[in-house]
Amino acid sequence: MGALSGSISFRRYRVMGTPPRDFRDTFTNGVRAHALIPLNPKKNPHEEKSIGWCSLHDQDDLELDFTKFWFDGRILLSLRVDVIKPSAGEVKRALAQRVREEEEKRKTKIPKTALRELKDIIVAELRLRTPPKIKTTDMVWNVDQQKLYFFSQSKGPNETFLELFVQSFGMAIDTEGPGSWAQEMAEEQKMEGLLKKAMPTAALLGGFEGLRPGTRPVDELDQVAGR
Repeated sequence: MGALSGSISFRRYRVMGTPPRDFRDTFTNGVRAHALIPLNPKKNPHEEKSIGWCSLHDQDDLELDFTKFWFDGRILLSLRVDVIKPSAGEVKRALAQRVREEEEKRKTKIPKTALRELKDIIVAELRLRTPPKIKTTDMVWNVDQQKLYFFSQSKGPNETFLELFVQSFGMAIDTEGPGSWAQEMAEEQKMEGLLKKAMPTAALLGGFEGLRPGTRPVDELDQVAGR
């Protein structure tokens, strides 16, 4: 899912606060520390997933210096997730064959404990010849405007992105929506005090009359409505 190609579907965020003065070095160190490390089943046979940054322009470019992700006041990166997981059907077939072979040798059924261990061995073996599934999702962050766009609406990728962003940049981030837009307008028009005093309408709290039952006591709705 990308800023340069594919369907245009993204979630807006607002980065809270301003970057440090030495953000070039700070951000470079943070990005490099959390760049994706490719999976290596030979060294780590039980590691199924790897998460980290890659270049927005090339998913295989993991050597990220400042000039690669900084452009015209924006930080451009991709969240990359690699997964190596053999299919359930392939594991089942391989396990069944291995069980038959072992039981022929033993002349008895394999105990459940040994069966679980055998399955783990088979999964590790299959992972050695299973290519990783790679998924990337682009991020565009306008640093001066504190606006960030992550090109996915899905819950899982967004949760993963939020955690990685905070770890990499050390800055808080919040979803941009009606609340943040109202806050921004209030700040521009110097109406922060009025916004803090704003109260939801009776219809918002209890629903419109005749459409659904109210969720709040009638006297509370009257109080909110000023009756």
